[in-house]
Amino acid sequence: MAQLTSRKNSTASSDIDPQKPRARAQVLLEGGFLFLILGGLFLADAARLAGASEPRIVNIYNFVRNSDYRVPHSEDVLYEATRQEIQLIKQAELPATWALQYDALINPRYQKLFKEQLGTNDEIAAWWEIPRPLAEKAGLKWRGQHEWDPAADVGFAPGYTPEERRKLVDVYMADFKAIFGYYPRTAGSWFIDEVTLAYMAERYGIVASCNCKDQVGTDGYTLWGGYWNQAYYPSRLNSYMPAQTKSGQIDVPIFRMLGSDPIYQHGTTPGMWTLEPVYPEAGGSTDWVAWFMNNLIHEPSLAFGFAQAGQENSFGWEAM
Repeated sequence: MAQLTSRKNSTASSDIDPQKPRARAQVLLEGGFLFLILGGLFLADAARLAGASEPRIVNIYNFVRNSDYRVPHSEDVLYEATRQEIQLIKQAELPATWALQYDALINPRYQKLFKEQLGTNDEIAAWWEIPRPLAEKAGLKWRGQHEWDPAADVGFAPGYTPEERRKLVDVYMADFKAIFGYYPRTAGSWFIDEVTLAYMAERYGIVASCNCKDQVGTDGYTLWGGYWNQAYYPSRLNSYMPAQTKSGQIDVPIFRMLGSDPIYQHGTTPGMWTLEPVYPEAGGSTDWVAWFMNNLIHEPSLAFGFAQAGQENSFGWEAM
């Protein structure tokens, strides 16, 4: 995943103009520098470059669906959100990962947009939700109520048998390579099971993945008790937990998405307190983002400080 890191800096919330994307970026970059990690591989010694004993890393990760039954005129709304995201990140001169769901991958409009607008600092990755076109091309019966259905047993890999999961991966990877000339180096989802993840790594060589933070009841499924923040090597028995032994791990680090508030996004507090910019009390607040980044950069961490920022295009551009 494309990543950036920063030296510790003293940018305060009052210094950030919410109307200026570059000013937002200075929360991370002022007094620091930018470097790229492609597919989760460090191109430099992060700890040394960060000027601290622990590296501080942020992933800018935007995933792209083609349509969303909850959004009127969704194909145009989602495409415009993606196009605007690309322009904003180009203006801020930041690296980013763009993870394509299969229905967006096979849409010529997205293919043209990504080939013409992305730069060398951008990564094109796989977003692992299962829409109807992918299931049917893999020879599977579609059980969803819409072209894309977020139900846990329809839109996510655990709803399919292990052999079906491998077929889905084969179809996606073949089409991705036919379009872009290579296999994606990373794959993300709210949840990727251990069978799918191991197969992607061993057959297609992915080197990093990401999954969702803990959340109860959101989007019709529940994830709870996972590794908090940072990254871990997943178990071959359950990709949501760290492996206990080297022989029992999948050799693909999983990074946790969404940059959650360490207080309010824990337990049963209602609402979504993350770096997603559509939430006005959190990622949509310049002061909150500055507070979050200040804690990430300045406060003590464990092995490293990590957060993920970015957005799903289903929210549309106006909401952001």
